[in-house]
Amino acid sequence: MENAMPATVSVLYAEDDSDTREMVTKILRSNGFKCIVAKNGQEGLELYRRHCPDIVLSDILMPAMSGLEMARAIRTDFPEAQFIFMTALGESRFILQAIDIGVAQYVVKPVDLDKLLTAVSHCVAMLRLQADAQRVKHLEAIGVLAGGLAHDFNNMLQIVLGNVHLAKKLLDPGSRAFTHLKEAESISVDARNLGKRLGTLARKESGLKRKMQVTPVILYSVNAALSGTSITSSFDLPPDIPRLSFDKTQMEQVFSHLTVNAIEAMPQGGKLEITARVGTLSPNSGSLLAPGDYVCISFRDSGTGIPAQNFAKIFDPYFTTKEMDSHKGRGLGLSICHAIISRHGGMISADKSSRPGATFNIWLPVAD
Repeated sequence: MENAMPATVSVLYAEDDSDTREMVTKILRSNGFKCIVAKNGQEGLELYRRHCPDIVLSDILMPAMSGLEMARAIRTDFPEAQFIFMTALGESRFILQAIDIGVAQYVVKPVDLDKLLTAVSHCVAMLRLQADAQRVKHLEAIGVLAGGLAHDFNNMLQIVLGNVHLAKKLLDPGSRAFTHLKEAESISVDARNLGKRLGTLARKESGLKRKMQVTPVILYSVNAALSGTSITSSFDLPPDIPRLSFDKTQMEQVFSHLTVNAIEAMPQGGKLEITARVGTLSPNSGSLLAPGDYVCISFRDSGTGIPAQNFAKIFDPYFTTKEMDSHKGRGLGLSICHAIISRHGGMISADKSSRPGATFNIWLPVAD
């Protein structure tokens, strides 16, 4: 799969022995994990604070700062961090100290690679459970908010539109007042469509899903959104992309919104690249998605990019910040995209490594 692994699990590996460090790093990377390497606990702590990896794999006895000291420091600020300790048989007394700070996973040196991968896979399983629980909580909160807003919003708009319609009947179509009412009616219709988008968040079903090709939906949605803009586009959509099972209207909404995001991020013009690739995720792929065949669809713009501190919050509907400038207003739309893709059994994420601009990756399961 040419695209980056969906939500690839990152491992911070702290080890002072160069031979062991090289061997384990090679194994982790060959199994699909992103590996961040530290030579001691102090360096590991600094790298953790900088990258916030998913899993920490660490030797216990190291210079500058031991693995236990590093774990205590990390757990102070990140209590849910996943840890695995590597220890020699003679260091077993440290295991009790590790348990005291909430670390129960350990691998005995010399390292048995199968046991190491089993321990890492256990941590990945825990990460999946945490992600699923967070996703459910996230969507339920969004649904409660959106459901109430959409209902009240649409009720008020129906009254507005009804009165505008009656007022137009009393006016000469050529009058200025009639023209103003038409403008008000048009804006009210747009607002009603926004209410429908809010309703998408409130509904728990994934819509009317059918097995179909996704390429025509991508082309239609992107080209329609780009019409009349100065943005250029390129498509790399192989003809052999397998069929997916999805609701066409909802998926058009996702692709349209990502395109509008790109337009807003490039006020002076730029380029939007859309690619699609097919790949298989194995049980040991290091991905937070379930094993299986997926299509990865990427939207990459040449705009201003997303500040690193906003990556963890861009799918939160409650998150807005004036500092986002050209990405202002992404919150609600990206939350809708997140809800739709999740209900289709997939995942959407922003690529932190995109330089320059922003890249959004969507993974959707291939239809059976």
